[in-house]
Amino acid sequence: MTYYYYIVRGKKIERFITPMYGSWFEELTTEQREFYLANPNATVQEVINCQLTPPYVPPTPDVQEYAAQKVKELHDACYASISVTDLEYAMANACLAGTSIAYSGDKYYTTIQAIAVMKTFMDESTHAITIYDTYKPQIEAASTIEDIDNIYNTAIGQL
Repeated sequence: MTYYYYIVRGKKIERFITPMYGSWFEELTTEQREFYLANPNATVQEVINCQLTPPYVPPTPDVQEYAAQKVKELHDACYASISVTDLEYAMANACLAGTSIAYSGDKYYTTIQAIAVMKTFMDESTHAITIYDTYKPQIEAASTIEDIDNIYNTAIGQL
């Protein structure tokens, strides 16, 4: 007959041909022994409880919360896709209004440069707004996280 014990201080299970005595050894019950033989890679705690611990599965975010987060990320990405800076816009706007704003080195826009900056700003802004307005409702209406990610990635790819 084979006796099965778990070694209290060593936290492992050992087989012995003869019974073991002492505070270091605690014999497995029949149920624990059967569980151990069926699950030889189980930890001592799992054998003692006769139940395998399920692997850790990180919690999935709520779909609506995830959609709201992706809508915010899309908004930020659309805003960041506009290459005209606030200063460039202000300088171009001032030039077209007949005034000027000094830039480092006293750089001023000519009217043609100001019109080009404003056109770039308008084109990029219109494109970013179109992307945002097109994909925001789709993200909010998606029913799975995978769908949200696919829609978001499509939108980012078009920026």
